[in-house]
Amino acid sequence: MSFFKVKDQTPDNQTAILDRQNQLKKEWKDGDFQQLFSVSKELSQANSKNCENMIGATSVPVGLAGPVKILAESGDVNCFVPLATSEGALVASVGRGLKAINQAGGAQVMVKNFGMTRAPVFAFKNGQAAYTFATYLEESETVLKIKQITESTSSHLRFKDLKSFVRGRNVYVRFSFLTDEAMGMNMVTIALQKLWEDFLSQYNNGSIEMLAISSNVCTDKKSSFINQLLGRGYSAQAEVFLSEEILRDVLKTNTKALLKTHVSKNLMGSNLAGSSSFNMQFANVVAAFYLATGQDLAHVVEASQGTTIIEENVEEGGVYFAINLPDLPIGSVGGGTNLPSQKELKNLITQKKESLTASKLAEILAAGVLAAEISGLAALSNNSLAEAHQRLARKS
Repeated sequence: MSFFKVKDQTPDNQTAILDRQNQLKKEWKDGDFQQLFSVSKELSQANSKNCENMIGATSVPVGLAGPVKILAESGDVNCFVPLATSEGALVASVGRGLKAINQAGGAQVMVKNFGMTRAPVFAFKNGQAAYTFATYLEESETVLKIKQITESTSSHLRFKDLKSFVRGRNVYVRFSFLTDEAMGMNMVTIALQKLWEDFLSQYNNGSIEMLAISSNVCTDKKSSFINQLLGRGYSAQAEVFLSEEILRDVLKTNTKALLKTHVSKNLMGSNLAGSSSFNMQFANVVAAFYLATGQDLAHVVEASQGTTIIEENVEEGGVYFAINLPDLPIGSVGGGTNLPSQKELKNLITQKKESLTASKLAEILAAGVLAAEISGLAALSNNSLAEAHQRLARKS
């Protein structure tokens, strides 16, 4: 049941939004919703596929950090890092980290596509039947059938692999697919629904039950060890060597202080708290970057998992600094990537009219996360974090 009155015939997007706004104005006669109700014609298209009961839109400030030089297999490029955030000092902190990276010659970034996953759970009469089914899924003829059926649902979908886990009389099957430039979660779900209806539901004369098309072994929008070990979507690692001069002149710290802070916070502190992520603030940049580029924001839970690595560079002085992001559901098409502001931002990121791939977005995000960790840990190591927030985020 909806608060809004439903018309016999569905109006166009702008009319539908305006009708809801008028209903709200009648209920809240003294309310001022000028900013909330301001919706452009292009943004109103979100009413049909991005947001149900759409009444308006919220605005979030967007800052550009950088540019930063990224060294990658796809080629070296200078990119801005767009961050949609209301947290004062974040963009400035990332900018300082990018300055340090640039002075070191750029960030070396490696990206790998592990594929989007979905893991249905199937039930059987006993454990023996469950193990028999898990073995059946690995047979070459079965794999070929799975590939044919799932790939028939989309020209952008490619079956990658599957892994089965038997628990009691249930079988959890983690399917992985390459989804082209889309993040692909819905694409994969639709493919597996067809696989169930057209093939797996007939297994052994129907002596199988699908308890859920998603069993949490995917693992979608939750932290998990399986995603950290096997990856989901893309994984990325960014690294840089920071000299003692850069630590001193740009970051106002030194190797000894930085290492001591890293060990006590990221390693020992995370261990004491029972955290499986050993980093300072991955979520800060992931959330701001995801919002700016139109990603599914709930995936911040997954994407902010990961590890910060700092080692003393004994040979040349300074430190080796790296971050590892094992679980990045990200896409360059679909979802919110084609909303008006997000589309415009794509042309600002590289200062070129070229289309940004999902892999390239993962590279840029990794460079931004690396910069934030560098700057944030440096601020902690010299006790300037509070002062920076006081100066940048508490202006009257």
